[in-house]
Amino acid sequence: MGKLSWNDLRLIYEGQYGVEADEASKWIAKELFSKNWFGTPDKVGRMWQDIEVCIAYSEFLIEVDKFKKKNRYTETAAIEVMHEQKHPAIRAFATEAKHGMFGMSSKRFRNLCSQWNKQLRHAGFLKPKPQSEYTRKSLIAAAKRVEKKLSKSKLLVKRPTKK
Repeated sequence: MGKLSWNDLRLIYEGQYGVEADEASKWIAKELFSKNWFGTPDKVGRMWQDIEVCIAYSEFLIEVDKFKKKNRYTETAAIEVMHEQKHPAIRAFATEAKHGMFGMSSKRFRNLCSQWNKQLRHAGFLKPKPQSEYTRKSLIAAAKRVEKKLSKSKLLVKRPTKK
């Protein structure tokens, strides 16, 4: 058996699940090109399974850093301005990601980039954001306060006495 074509896949759905071929093609298209491609804030999209997309995104982030330093923007503002100016780096990433990025608003693209950065940092693909010394100390102090509060609440719990 050779490679499956789209038509074969439609016919498999038709025979397996008792639906018409056109309805099966709608299901397949919806599954392939819906939010599953970009992902959701909770779930990583299918586009990141392709190593070429990961490489293109890392190259895009390098261009964002250059643009950010040159024009003194924050990262999110740089992404938004680059999208509004239809920067070639976004066009190159969109070509590799097989989706038109200029069809969406610049705020939507900025939100997606923030979501992807968070997910890719969590997955270990990107380096974690550097924390300032103040932030690190604040987090440690907050953890100590929570621990102290928990230990006090454990002491206040009345234990039944044995008779």
